Amino acid sequence: MVKGPAKSSPKTRKASDNDIRNILIVGITGNGKSALANTLTGTSTTNKFGESNSSTSETKNFQKSEVFEWQSKKYCIIDNIGFADTNNINVDDILFKIGEGIHTTKEGLNQILFVFRGRFGPEQIIVFNLFKKFVAESRINEFTTLVRTNFPNFKDPQKCEEDRQSLRGEKNKELNEIVNFCNGIIYVENPPMPIIKEGDDEETIEDKKEEMLEAEEEREEVRKIVLNHLVENCSEIYKLKE
Repeated sequence: MVKGPAKSSPKTRKASDNDIRNILIVGITGNGKSALANTLTGTSTTNKFGESNSSTSETKNFQKSEVFEWQSKKYCIIDNIGFADTNNINVDDILFKIGEGIHTTKEGLNQILFVFRGRFGPEQIIVFNLFKKFVAESRINEFTTLVRTNFPNFKDPQKCEEDRQSLRGEKNKELNEIVNFCNGIIYVENPPMPIIKEGDDEETIEDKKEEMLEAEEEREEVRKIVLNHLVENCSEIYKLKE
């Protein structure tokens, strides 16, 4: 990957039905990156992407999913180590690992999902700008979708739109540049998947199975929202400079 000012725009082309649409997920550790990756790929019950709510990332390197289909389109999800990890991993190393993940996408990227929890604050702005500088593309916003996680009202269009307008109305100049020129803001809620432990009694196991079914239903709704957004709004493939 190239650091420094962009010398040219990324190469773009219309994605065909046979193209694999590579979706890169980035964000701060503990904000729901891996939970979203599990949800989109349908691997929540196996926790393939190592979900964690702590400030220590479960994802130590980039991780790619198997190719899967949605509405006759092929997708591949790429999860990454989170920023602000407490495993003594510096920012340059985190960016390098993200770069490795990008480098594996021969077709290019269809979309970047920038995941954040709660309000989009100074920490998220710093991380977004670090990533933008790293890929050296001034147009990065155009193929980035912001994904707000842990939003209980994600199924209420009015609540989502109210939050969108609030975010777009912020007076912070850097935030405005990110939000108002990105490829949309979507809202999700990925409830934690209960873990059945060896010492659990029958009643506890049954309760956890019921919670698991409810969580799976919620996550399936999230899966539809995000993947339908990709189908409807992300039809181009971008090849970043190497």
